Amino acid sequence: MSVPTSPPVGSSRVRPRSTPRRIDGYPAMVADSDAVAAAPDTTTEEYFRDQVDANARITRDYVEPVARRTQSRAILDVGCGVGRSVASLLEDGYDAYGVDLPGLTRFWSLLDCPRDRFLVVDPDDFILPFDDDAFDLAFSFGVLEHVGTSDGHATRRPDYHAWRRRWLREIFRAVRPGGHLLMGGPNRSFPLDFSHGLDSRAGWVERWLSQAAGKSIHRTWGEYFLWGYPDFDCYLASLPFEIEALSIRGLLQYGRVPAPLRPLARFYVDHLPRRLLDTGFNPWVMALIKKTAAPPAPGPGSVP
Repeated sequence: MSVPTSPPVGSSRVRPRSTPRRIDGYPAMVADSDAVAAAPDTTTEEYFRDQVDANARITRDYVEPVARRTQSRAILDVGCGVGRSVASLLEDGYDAYGVDLPGLTRFWSLLDCPRDRFLVVDPDDFILPFDDDAFDLAFSFGVLEHVGTSDGHATRRPDYHAWRRRWLREIFRAVRPGGHLLMGGPNRSFPLDFSHGLDSRAGWVERWLSQAAGKSIHRTWGEYFLWGYPDFDCYLASLPFEIEALSIRGLLQYGRVPAPLRPLARFYVDHLPRRLLDTGFNPWVMALIKKTAAPPAPGPGSVP
């Protein structure tokens, strides 16, 4: 299984920065071999096979409509996983790049993903190897909740808010003024999570309810490893941006929802009123963040 080679270098306005090393031939921001070995890798061969087709569908059914709406051509997938989303974007004529952790390179190699379009980031020092304002659109699905965890799952670091703030602001840096970030993951304010286990600090009531239901049922207040819409305002405070909550219609296939409940789950998501998209009624956070132009500095004699 392979994907087409990337477009000629001259067709891309994005110029990745030089990196200290290569892993499986892919440029890597990881200089320390120990960091490569210690990086969490939660991707299995079964997950790889499932994600190849799923990511192509999500890209074409969900990401590309947003790209067309926002008139985006240069696109970055942050947490690109097995690489199929970026490959699909390249096939469809977008100027696409993907970044992820060291353990994913073997799957990129299996798909024969072009080595000038996929880059490895350091799990302990998240820096994107791109200049400021490089992309029209950066997106990340199912990654938010694992940022700032010590195990790649649901064990939050003591300073996980600082990790998340730095991660989000680094992506924001790489998007041009007028460009967008599209950030999605299960909503902390929605009590059911069909994709993950409980937060490692969940209480006994949450554990009892979840065990009885066979799915994660969690509190919707206080600290938790999932994100909510207020987190974006918090982590991007002082930066110029506007945020819009989007529906996740067309994103999910509901494979982790019990089969008898799938039609109801699909109906619920497809018909959730727009005014409720940024509330706890939405199973997912899906934030379309526009990087607005910074306000001009006040001139001499201006009124603050």
